[in-house]
Amino acid sequence: MKDQTKISISSLNYNIRALLWPRIRLWFMEGLNNILNFFSLRTSKRYWGIVYDSVSKQPLDPVIVKLLYADSREVETGVTDLSGRYGFLARPGKFKIFARKSNYSFPSRLVAGDTDGIYNNLYHGEFFVLSSDNEVVAPNIPMDPDRPDWNQQAKLRMSDANPYWKLFFKKITAAAFWFGFVYCGVAFWQHYPKLQLWLTSLLVAFVLLMILNLTVPEPRLWGRIKLKEPFAKGQRLFLELRTLTYRDVVSGKAAVLDNGKFLLRSSPGKYLLVAMLVSGPRERWEVGSLNVNIGSSGVLNSTLSFKTKRT
Repeated sequence: MKDQTKISISSLNYNIRALLWPRIRLWFMEGLNNILNFFSLRTSKRYWGIVYDSVSKQPLDPVIVKLLYADSREVETGVTDLSGRYGFLARPGKFKIFARKSNYSFPSRLVAGDTDGIYNNLYHGEFFVLSSDNEVVAPNIPMDPDRPDWNQQAKLRMSDANPYWKLFFKKITAAAFWFGFVYCGVAFWQHYPKLQLWLTSLLVAFVLLMILNLTVPEPRLWGRIKLKEPFAKGQRLFLELRTLTYRDVVSGKAAVLDNGKFLLRSSPGKYLLVAMLVSGPRERWEVGSLNVNIGSSGVLNSTLSFKTKRT
């Protein structure tokens, strides 16, 4: 009986270390980064680009976005979400991106250059070369309207569909932060050593935020899969993100690179992550599953291990 109790306690400690602690650490780091992003001390890392209307500047959905090799072979295909977002995991090589949506044309003839108001890092259909696999391929893509699109006209009535409001709010919070920081610094200089408690507290908070900005690492853009067994050459691994309530509903998909890296985004929440092995045009089977959490960043960027099963 005592031996069984020891085994149970040991298993519990292992589960806490292996499952709970990484999630707590991820939530803590995301929270700190969100605070730094809120005060504009740090720019959010680009998990995705946005496909948008070159006239109204509204995000477009659904848009089919393809990552192609220089010889037009398809590498990966994605579909933008309601916010016009998409992204591909980088890999070495020469590539181009193609976007397609009804009632719109690509590349844009109305927008030229690398910036367009609130959008930067624009893409116009040119080839590009990647030498690293540590980032995300996600330039912003303008598309020209050819005729009215009822879906986009409906989105114009949504108060949160206009990206200018987010930019305006971000500028206001950044201005308020730096004004407060300068004000506290000047007041500290004028009244030292007779300092009021509120002034000292504010100045300590500002300095603490500065220190966090220098010391807290930024979240990585990708996740990684560690498989217990290697698979045969020619087989490819894909991930499907399914809701816990409706297991047949797929809310996100991602291809896993040879080094185990993947880019998978979805709304924050709890999901079932299913690994599917594909071999040939029709052979496809499940090799493992895992319950996962997606935080406020909207991406699954953990290192995961599957207990794979073969059929």
